[in-house]
Amino acid sequence: MVKAIAHRGFSSRYPENTLLAFERALDLGADGAEFDVQLSRDGVPVVIHDESLLRTAGDERLVKDLTLEELQRLDVSYRFAGSIPAQRIPTLEEYFTLVRERAFLSILEFKTAIFEYDGIEQTVIDMIRRFGLGDRIVLSSFNHYTLLRCKAIAPELPCGILYECRIAEPQDYCRRLNMQYLHPDYRFLSDAELAKYEQAGVKTSPWTVDQDADIRYLIKQPNIFAIMSNKPDRVLALRAEA
Repeated sequence: MVKAIAHRGFSSRYPENTLLAFERALDLGADGAEFDVQLSRDGVPVVIHDESLLRTAGDERLVKDLTLEELQRLDVSYRFAGSIPAQRIPTLEEYFTLVRERAFLSILEFKTAIFEYDGIEQTVIDMIRRFGLGDRIVLSSFNHYTLLRCKAIAPELPCGILYECRIAEPQDYCRRLNMQYLHPDYRFLSDAELAKYEQAGVKTSPWTVDQDADIRYLIKQPNIFAIMSNKPDRVLALRAEA
């Protein structure tokens, strides 16, 4: 069964990458969540997408330039501001504490495409092991060197190659790097592309799939592992109808 993954939590209804968005995804019955990890200036893994705080907090500074204490003073409720209580940037430890006792898949994206965050892979993997979440996690990144470093540290952890361009024969690239999943922009997928991935034995988890027609199409494809959506409620509803 295709997994319904809440993209940055239940982000169509609640502020993305907040504990509230993850709690509501759990309440909804989503199979898991996708989220983004960076390091604060003092080396703490925090859950936030943009390198800049401008969009979510109205602050022009960068995540990497602020300590955890400084980051957690900010309200990241952005377009929901005023309609819900102020929301803080979660630490990765807070997220793991929330999901550790649940059958909930975590697709963890390392935000290292612009800033490398020296040592982030080891720091995150150490925390995954401490929480015992190795069987409920997929590591992902647009920086494929990050994924290679993850495999060197923890070859047992599954990894997914994120991409938003038309890679030639991505299934071959995935197998050559010893990765387990492709995480493409859903707009690149077609019957012909998906058939190649299936033949190669490469599972696919596209992002960010919010339209009913696209969700219906992907649910029917045999090698789709998960659908990452801002509307996990729609993925669950359409999956139930299929």
